[in-house]
Amino acid sequence: MRRPVHRLAMAAVVMTAVAGVLPASPAGAESRHLVGTWSTASDRLTATDRLAITIGGQTVRMVARTSVGGAGLRVRLSNVFGRKPVTFKNVHLGFQAYGAELVTKSNRPLTFEGRKWITVPPGQAVWSDPLEGKISGRQDVVVSAYVPTAVEEVTGHDRAYATTYLSTPGDHAADETAEAFTGTSTQWYFLDRIAVTTGGGAGSVVALGDSITDGTGQGSDANRRWTDYLYQRFGQVPTAKRMGVLNVGIAGNRVLQPGVGPSALSRFKRDVLSQPGVRTVVVLEGINDISRGEYTSAKPLINAYKKMIKLAHAKKLRILGGTLTPFYGYSTWTEEREEIRQEVNVWIRTSKAFDGVIDFDQAVRDPGFPAQLAPVYDHGDHIHLSDAGRRRLAYAVRLSQLV
Repeated sequence: MRRPVHRLAMAAVVMTAVAGVLPASPAGAESRHLVGTWSTASDRLTATDRLAITIGGQTVRMVARTSVGGAGLRVRLSNVFGRKPVTFKNVHLGFQAYGAELVTKSNRPLTFEGRKWITVPPGQAVWSDPLEGKISGRQDVVVSAYVPTAVEEVTGHDRAYATTYLSTPGDHAADETAEAFTGTSTQWYFLDRIAVTTGGGAGSVVALGDSITDGTGQGSDANRRWTDYLYQRFGQVPTAKRMGVLNVGIAGNRVLQPGVGPSALSRFKRDVLSQPGVRTVVVLEGINDISRGEYTSAKPLINAYKKMIKLAHAKKLRILGGTLTPFYGYSTWTEEREEIRQEVNVWIRTSKAFDGVIDFDQAVRDPGFPAQLAPVYDHGDHIHLSDAGRRRLAYAVRLSQLV
């Protein structure tokens, strides 16, 4: 007799270290494998004038949009940047109706090694047990987690461009109404990955980048990152050929130096290589190194790209290089920095070091003045992209490059 789809499957989960290794598929399911359907890049959130980061004694309700669909959904909660253990109780997953309100009877409890609570040590992350049943792609799922004690060093993602709902004191994770969720923020807390089990040759593509990938310029809850537009394009191909699209951009991030988040090179193994089901990597990062750095040539960036390529190839992954988009008119633009950008782009286009090239620069530059963005693609500050610009990036990608 087939079990109801709303029951939990109590399969074991492995407590993960920073790499976040998922448990293997069950015996007899060799044709099925785990694939990332959503991700974000985490950092240690710090208090700012706009928000004091202390979570605890309350429930956090976060919304994430899946890309590829599948069965046995799992979520990962991270304390990678914490210095003390963090306990989560009564974690639930449901479907968003509107705001913090959930679709009736969609909210189900998640377990961790069969338990309704989990304590995550500092520097580690943990995957939930799988939920029985299937979930479709482009579904707004809602993860609610009761955090019983105060956490001052929160692992999360600062610029989610999505509304997170914070409750009044107490455990409201099982509630499907929005009544207790009186506070909001635009950050994700602790949640950094969602994966599903799929069949066939499905895999995921990971987009590594800075604010251009993170989605600066879009409105909250708009889901208009270039990676969101990319997955919309996958809707035009047969289901069996669709891929998970994982965004690990961090606004302000650099390839070579830490600052806003660890450097892209230092986080490459954790944020890219350890993703479940990853098959292809897209690198679009380096403009912050140029626009804010003191480099006199492209050589340091090129050497960093070569290291990423070597790491990806060691895992038998395909890695694509994205040319750096224009920033003439931005406050830090100089002729010398423009020369370095052009040097980097020439190397990406001609060296054949990457497995393929995505010419983002050509896609959004002004044909009459290639050092600047075309006005229709300029968000207004001459470095970040409008909605049309982010959509244009997605259409600069040939889907055949990703498979």
